[in-house]
Amino acid sequence: MKITLFNILILSIFCFSSCKRHEVEKEKLNELAQNYLADYNELIDTLTTYHPALYEFTSKADFNNIVEQIRNEIDNTTTKENFIWKLSKVMAIVDCGHTSLGFFNQQRDLLKPKDYFPLLTRLINNKLYVIDNLTNKDNVQIGQEISQINGKPINEIISIIYSHINSQADIESSKRRLFNGYNTSMIPYALNFPDVYNIKIAGESGIIRLKSLNKNPPYTPLFSEKHPCQSDFCLTEVNAETVLLTLRNFAYYGDKTKIFLNFLNDSFNDIKTEGYRNLIIDVRENLGGPGEASINLLKYTLQEPFQYFANSDYGRKEVQQPFENNFKGKIIFVMNGNGYSTVGHLASIYKDKNRVVFVGETLGSNQFCTANQKQFELTNTKFTYTVARNIFITDVQEKDSKATIEPDIEIEQSIDDFLSDKDVVLEKAIELTEK
Repeated sequence: MKITLFNILILSIFCFSSCKRHEVEKEKLNELAQNYLADYNELIDTLTTYHPALYEFTSKADFNNIVEQIRNEIDNTTTKENFIWKLSKVMAIVDCGHTSLGFFNQQRDLLKPKDYFPLLTRLINNKLYVIDNLTNKDNVQIGQEISQINGKPINEIISIIYSHINSQADIESSKRRLFNGYNTSMIPYALNFPDVYNIKIAGESGIIRLKSLNKNPPYTPLFSEKHPCQSDFCLTEVNAETVLLTLRNFAYYGDKTKIFLNFLNDSFNDIKTEGYRNLIIDVRENLGGPGEASINLLKYTLQEPFQYFANSDYGRKEVQQPFENNFKGKIIFVMNGNGYSTVGHLASIYKDKNRVVFVGETLGSNQFCTANQKQFELTNTKFTYTVARNIFITDVQEKDSKATIEPDIEIEQSIDDFLSDKDVVLEKAIELTEK
């Protein structure tokens, strides 16, 4: 082939423009990488400045090693999705329920419909089950167990995801609850945003290629529509001797505090008037709130004076006196991994006083809590996050900050129970009152 001067000129112009374009793109990537690094250092500086117990669960040496390792991973290939995933790992090793990037909503908002894992799933007893087949009704059945995704065993994927979920004292039940609410968006991050999802069903030999979504998947409801309480708090009669007190939210601050306190007062007046002998307290999905809420509940359910906070750097440490119309009957305390902050304080005192029977799964919090969190925003990416600033410890004999509050009777829904919307935990609580 004969190369003319014109051909050479055209080729030179093309190469020059192409190389120039790549140089501009490279400069842009470098600028992005510098912005990510600056934001990363900003987050680490904020953690070390404000958090009062940064090395309570992860030693300073281990924390610094992980921080440096992640810092070295930030380069010109880092994307916004990669970056926030790296940030979540740092937040996870703090093991603080009040120090986080939130409930994975920021990560979810970065995804397009095709990026999501196109099945709703639920992790039960370390097995991943399909609870909604979405766009894959032709090739996947509800209730089937997924053993692999893109060649990776489910336990390996879960392990990766859990290392990016923050929870108080690294409590696994809390991580599981969050995964079950956000698995469609967590799985893409764990698998580095694959173009295609292939799954293997347990007990079957074939591989199923999943169809992508054309719209964002729905959220999984936190609690059943069949539950007798569909609001923040309710008092519901179970039978002539038993009443159910559902408390899904303690977060009534300032002038709104009296709304919750008035509800408690009215409830325990009714309980005394009606002569109920058994009380079921359901705190599942309760994310906490001011200590005033649980202090008052304790005043209605303990018969002896108690001190709420111990030698923490913040909080009420004076001796509390029980109310006159306090409840003296049997109490069943229903809990799960979505019981945070003040719920842990409440449960720790009940445990210390041996006042209730715990039913359900490991509570998502305990007697040790770093809270009074402040929200921050990273300068370049604008990601928001919270950092705890004070230590709150209840006045109990258990001093180990890693100690969990375990159920006396552990109950978890099977996949069949979940699909049939059967609340086996509440059923067990009611059964205990009848014995």
